[in-house]
Amino acid sequence: MSDFYWLSHRRYVEAGRMRWHAEQADEAFWDNYWREKVTPAYFSNAFAADLTGDEMGRILLAAMPARGRHLEAGCGAGYWVAALRGAGLDVEGIEYARDLVERVNAVCPELPVRYGDALAIDCPDDTYASYLSFGVVEHRQDGPEPFLAEACRVVMPGGKAIISVPFLGPTRRTRARLGRYEAAPPTPPFFQYGFTADEFTTLIERAGFVIDATHPLYFHRMLLEESSAYRWLYDRRFGRAWRRALSGLFGNRDGHMLMVVAHKPVGGEK
Repeated sequence: MSDFYWLSHRRYVEAGRMRWHAEQADEAFWDNYWREKVTPAYFSNAFAADLTGDEMGRILLAAMPARGRHLEAGCGAGYWVAALRGAGLDVEGIEYARDLVERVNAVCPELPVRYGDALAIDCPDDTYASYLSFGVVEHRQDGPEPFLAEACRVVMPGGKAIISVPFLGPTRRTRARLGRYEAAPPTPPFFQYGFTADEFTTLIERAGFVIDATHPLYFHRMLLEESSAYRWLYDRRFGRAWRRALSGLFGNRDGHMLMVVAHKPVGGEK
């Protein structure tokens, strides 16, 4: 599957939330999406990754407790499970695409990735020091609330929830006001939502968490999707310079994804 498959997605903004339409994010889709990436080299590179030099990795290292067990719910091919274990953290992953899990287990049997449903995680309450979810909860058309409630159940008091979703940030909100997206709900199947920071942090708080921080991520990736002019520039040699300059100026204000860091209250904390 091309890394630019998402350019064919049709987008629509309704009631302050963006919708992407193209295909259903089911087991077959994710198995196909990850199929070619699950190789020994993929996992070797993940275990050896320098997370201090990675935009998302730095946030994870700063936010995750150093001790305890950590769960990535909906871990895909297990890149972050491997990368964080390489950084010394006790991370395991669950994934509901069975064929993908079997492929990961065959290629990297030492990686603790197993079949699991993020809506019904097979563990007692208060098990994990942190719950990680990257690009998962937005795919439920009825909304992410059951994922967030289950996250709060399995995290121990004082533990962290670190969750990322597509971001309906300043650039996309401006484009929506200018009528740059579909005027009516597209006919292809629903794929995912994009959230404003206000909406998604409110949903996380309603699930029982206290918000610690929000971080827009991947400004460059957002511009690739939103601007044909930026894609044209990036295809030329000077596009890399544009990426560095613009990400430095605006990367902490907008992006393709929004990462929220929260914690489960302890005792009478509110």
